[in-house]
Amino acid sequence: MSEPRTIAVLKKNNTEELRVRLTETGGCVLVDLRVFTPTMRSEGEPRPTRNGICLIRTRLPELIEALQAAERAGGQ
Repeated sequence: MSEPRTIAVLKKNNTEELRVRLTETGGCVLVDLRVFTPTMRSEGEPRPTRNGICLIRTRLPELIEALQAAERAGGQ
């Protein structure tokens, strides 16, 4: 498995962030959307939680379409 590459970081709330990362395992490129939380020590790098999803990169267009549909429906 390759080292995850962070594509984007979004602030979820005052303490947590959502990271969009790419990684490769078994020859498959995966998109990982994961909630990160601070460590106990203030100077430490935030740690990933179990909250999130990981899907094969070829499914990304379907996820984008679903998110766009949610954005459109949110304005109704």
